[in-house]
Amino acid sequence: MLEVYFEQDTEADVFYQMLKNEGDKWKVLRKRMKRTHIQLIPVVEMEWEEKRRHLALLLSMVFIQCRELAMIRQILKKKYYFSNEDEIDRITSIAISLLEKDEAIYEDRIHQHELRDILTTIFTLQMDTEFVRFDSIVHFRLHHYIDQLTEMVGLAIDEFKREEEYQAFIDSIREFVKRKHPEEDVLHVLQGPQFQIFREDGERYTIKDLQDLKAKFPLFIFGLENEEWDISPLIMLAPNHIHMYGEDLSEARTHTIMTIFQERFSFYSKEFFPFYYDEKES
Repeated sequence: MLEVYFEQDTEADVFYQMLKNEGDKWKVLRKRMKRTHIQLIPVVEMEWEEKRRHLALLLSMVFIQCRELAMIRQILKKKYYFSNEDEIDRITSIAISLLEKDEAIYEDRIHQHELRDILTTIFTLQMDTEFVRFDSIVHFRLHHYIDQLTEMVGLAIDEFKREEEYQAFIDSIREFVKRKHPEEDVLHVLQGPQFQIFREDGERYTIKDLQDLKAKFPLFIFGLENEEWDISPLIMLAPNHIHMYGEDLSEARTHTIMTIFQERFSFYSKEFFPFYYDEKES
């Protein structure tokens, strides 16, 4: 029989429920007057190493569910000196996305930060054959995990700052477009490796047309690259409305244009494009 001790009823409840959900593996005992003290006996035959790894995984899940969020917020306040609750909430959300790897844009930046594996390993190494004190492990054995989590929170802060800079960039362009006199009333734009831009009468903008536009408007003040031929022409033309045709509304350039023009932007399937276009360029 193995005994697991908790200091918090809520954490004991979470662990107890996890074990009860695995009724085919464990017999679980919990006294009414000692609800933070859980006794468990394996129902099926298991080697100690198998029991240890499995229970360590459950205990790490208890920590993730009950402690990790608060620890991230504490790191932000105590280590990085954040006090604005909105910023703390946003950075915490980004940190959780990094930990969960649920956004592809983060994947290449966190391949060396397998924090959940580190956490489980620490609980495994601290697992005794007779009893486990959850809070003792949390308070005295998680130094390496906390160091790695602090670094991860630093990555989340970097990402937060990039998002803030991007939003300021978008806001400045949006204000420019709002104030600028439109060069066209309506533009039709076709998605592809390079966007094809058409006037309302179906005439396509050529490279020469776009170069002439570029000479008139100093978009470098917004930090747009010289070779950015998909977004900058639409900003320079500042139409009253953009009709875009394609298959992927979430495509990065399309999303940027939609964010800038907002209610002046509409998206349709490519089959609704009203003019002739070059299939090789789409």
